Amino acid sequence: MLGLAVLHTSCNKDKNEEPDPKPEPVRLDRDTVSSWLARSSFYITDAWRFSGKDSVDMFKADTLLRLYANAAFLNFYIEKGNGQIMFHGGGSQIPNTEIPGNALTFSLNIRIFLPTEMSLKWNEEMGTLGVETARTTSYFPMIVPGKKGYLDPASFNVKMSMEQAKNAKIKPSIRFIYDDDDPKLGKVTYKITMKPMYQYYRDPGQQVSAKYVVFP
Repeated sequence: MLGLAVLHTSCNKDKNEEPDPKPEPVRLDRDTVSSWLARSSFYITDAWRFSGKDSVDMFKADTLLRLYANAAFLNFYIEKGNGQIMFHGGGSQIPNTEIPGNALTFSLNIRIFLPTEMSLKWNEEMGTLGVETARTTSYFPMIVPGKKGYLDPASFNVKMSMEQAKNAKIKPSIRFIYDDDDPKLGKVTYKITMKPMYQYYRDPGQQVSAKYVVFP
């Protein structure tokens, strides 16, 4: 009996020491991502830099970034995995007097879109959307040319309608990641989170501005 008990214990120990299998990486569908992002607007909610075990809130490290985020509301022009990111040529946050809860509300220009010089191209190997910066413009001066990033597949959580987003326990968002070489810190990783903006009001016949909501 003792021998059997020892053998049983040894077998359990060997099983417990086996490493857990790694989960399969998340892969996205090109056409689904394209259709859900196409002509959709997004608000940048946070941006973080990671270096080793250290993390920095970039909105606190550089207060200009928050000003840009509150003035440049991104819009995805994309079809079948290719396109570019534009931004509304006029917009601002407005007091929320109409949407219940802690939603953020904005007034956006819906006619004028300006370039960010960020291009979108599907990365078949990674199964996600890639983004690359082409050049710096006066419209979007924070862009550094030649940077490449990608949509974190595990972060892709977009709801098609405002009602779906409002009722979701986990509010919709997406996150882009890009790695960089910092002159002082060495290898760093940036993670930028965006939340979709839903149009909830536009005056009849109005072709210039509309009101949008973001669910934090």
